[in-house]
Amino acid sequence: MCKRHTIETLDKMLQDINDSELLFGGKVIVFGGDFCQILPVVLKTTGEETINASLVNSYLWPMLEQIKLIENMRAKFDYLFSQFLLRIGNGTEETDADEKIRLPAMMTIPYEDDETSLNTLLNLVFPNLHNYFNSVNFMINRAILTPTNDYVDEINNLLIHKFPEHTVKYYSFDEEFLNTLTPNGLPPHELVLKPGCPIMLLRNISPSERLCNDTRLICNRFESNIIDAEIATGHYRGKRVFLPRTLFLPIENDKHPFPFKRTQFSIHLNFALTINKFQGQTLDYVGIYLPQPVFSHGQLYVALSRAKNANSIKVLIRPTNVENSDDISTKNIVYKELLTLSTSS
Repeated sequence: MCKRHTIETLDKMLQDINDSELLFGGKVIVFGGDFCQILPVVLKTTGEETINASLVNSYLWPMLEQIKLIENMRAKFDYLFSQFLLRIGNGTEETDADEKIRLPAMMTIPYEDDETSLNTLLNLVFPNLHNYFNSVNFMINRAILTPTNDYVDEINNLLIHKFPEHTVKYYSFDEEFLNTLTPNGLPPHELVLKPGCPIMLLRNISPSERLCNDTRLICNRFESNIIDAEIATGHYRGKRVFLPRTLFLPIENDKHPFPFKRTQFSIHLNFALTINKFQGQTLDYVGIYLPQPVFSHGQLYVALSRAKNANSIKVLIRPTNVENSDDISTKNIVYKELLTLSTSS
């Protein structure tokens, strides 16, 4: 979801272009969104500041006509699951004394220890890899979602080593120290790939050919500076494309307060993704890995609602107290003030 300032800027720009003081310069603009889902990302802020950055706090909000969609089309064949998702999204699911919700046992994987339990999750989401690794449908319609990039990298590294076929490694052109850094939105210094593995683009390369940020592909062949891949989703599914290396210039921030360049393929392995990155997608089978609870509004709702029914989702929760391995409860962060504002006009 974009920040309100972006939409307010669009309003002013269209007024200038059309020499009109009408809303959006008199043009019809259609927005789509769900305030139960993840809000605009505002770094190092409070929940109140995040709400303030949302469209509901814009001067535009009272002037917009609201049309409410009432049926969950993704989970329409599992009524109980769709009702459960509504309660998660609205923050009305019953909580315990620690303000946690208890997930249905059928959705969860019993916790034994970190390694055993994670391998159970991997084998449930990606069973029989040696038999199905060359099936595009199999590989692209399942994934594991987790809160942070560190856990994404952990899972992707485990699965690429389980994946059949020969290994290809691509190294970026950096200084030695910079090789250890992977700022958010950048590919790693070392890319480990195999034929048939799923990948996702990290930036727009050629929008006219659907080579955009978040496009999902399957690797076919590898050359020194080119990857031969196939678009795996959308209208361009099956289209053969060639991916070049790209120059990245990360934005300076508190974590990396210095400029540097990285030349690497603009891709990331796609066995696992952050919950935020997968908003808006649908999967046949979803794994959710929660070694730590979700940390922002709507994350748990987004993760659970990527599945079509309760039988196609498995959640692994690392209990706060390892001795209490039967604990299948977790946090569900919902800003109810925001949801109230979103229903006002």
